[in-house]
Amino acid sequence: MSFFKRALISIWQRKGRTSLFLGLFLIVFLLILSGFAIQQSAEKSKVDARKQLGAEVRLKRDNEKIKEALLSGNNSIKPLSRETIDNISSLPQIKSVQLGGEASAAKGDLKSVAATASSTDNAMNPNLAGNYNENQKPTFRLYGTNALLKTTDFKNHDSKLIDGEGITDKTPENSAVVEQTFAENNQLKVGDKFKLTGFSLDGNGNNIEYQVVGIYKTDKVTSALDQMYEMAQPENQIYVDIKSFVKTSDQANIEDVTFYLNDPMQVEHFVKDAEKKMPAEGNFYKLDSYTEQYKQMIGPIEKMSAFSSIMIKVIVIAGGLILTFLSLLSIRDRKKEVGILLSLGETKMKVIVQLVTEIVIIGLISFALSVTIVQISGQTAANAMLSKQVAESEQVVPTEDEYGEEIKTVEPVDQMELQLNSTVVTQAAGLGFLLIVLTTLVPSIMIARTDPKDLFAQKE
Repeated sequence: MSFFKRALISIWQRKGRTSLFLGLFLIVFLLILSGFAIQQSAEKSKVDARKQLGAEVRLKRDNEKIKEALLSGNNSIKPLSRETIDNISSLPQIKSVQLGGEASAAKGDLKSVAATASSTDNAMNPNLAGNYNENQKPTFRLYGTNALLKTTDFKNHDSKLIDGEGITDKTPENSAVVEQTFAENNQLKVGDKFKLTGFSLDGNGNNIEYQVVGIYKTDKVTSALDQMYEMAQPENQIYVDIKSFVKTSDQANIEDVTFYLNDPMQVEHFVKDAEKKMPAEGNFYKLDSYTEQYKQMIGPIEKMSAFSSIMIKVIVIAGGLILTFLSLLSIRDRKKEVGILLSLGETKMKVIVQLVTEIVIIGLISFALSVTIVQISGQTAANAMLSKQVAESEQVVPTEDEYGEEIKTVEPVDQMELQLNSTVVTQAAGLGFLLIVLTTLVPSIMIARTDPKDLFAQKE
């Protein structure tokens, strides 16, 4: 009789032992399979979260460093140099670069939209309290950019382009996009030109002639405080190309840079490379890759992934010890059977293979059942665990950054797609059967190596 046939007969006759091992193996495979599936699904969810945040990194003012410098008596806060921007922009991960900066311009002969609370305007703003005449006071807010439609108000849909074209990298120098009310008050249309003088505390602002390339309409609602300032009125905001912007005055500097990358998964590598190109001293800018938002999104799945990793280690150690103990007890009860087989001339190798085959067959049945169970109920169980982690996570209140743009706030990932692909099944099967074979092979070899006479003597 072949060892395989004897293995099948043994499994059928020893129903109690078979049921015990079947249940134990089922638990082991369920936990291992679930653990690997959760880990792989968590990694996929991390990638999806990074993609959801986008492939962009901002270079902006580091207010903490600026505050520390001012408190220590350092008033020489240097602006972001174009050399630094160009050095970072040369990195291979970059697809495009958005530049931005804010400054103010004098009223000159242009008509502006007055502040709503005009009676308290001078009292609230010392710059308007007699230091400058009507034509010299800062009235217009200049925003230099090379990507109009990516600026805050346009992204938030507070403003929309209604005529002409927006400012891009290809826009000619000395181009401007003005608000509809401003254009009507000054009788301007696309193609017309107007002059604007940059405001500077030392009075050295430059007078530049701009050509209107576009007109936009704003629906932005100002706060009660902003209504007191003429320059804070949305209609008084003028967008100009970045090249002419930096020539407006010595206070017109590039303050905000957004790097758009080719791939969201390159963000971390890009930040490391970009930090090497930033000045070591006197640097008051930082790279923001939305790390906090990313951590907020993946926090719950990180905890689940860590838990599943621990679960796999525990089941391997604890399950291995339990299986070894049960296998040893089971095989010890079969000393007489092993002794008879050996005395009849059966080789020790075949006896060992028979014992291992019995366990492997039971393992195959358990593994098939575990795959079916995880496919049916694994998704529900995983999402239930994830929802619990999300409920325990801290909620972040939306705020605005120093540029008035709402900081990205995202909800933690509360759903994950649990997939049993070939990688997960192979990993779980490999680890599970390795554990089963090893825990069975060791006691089998111990018994098979014993002399048949000794086996009969021990049985008696």
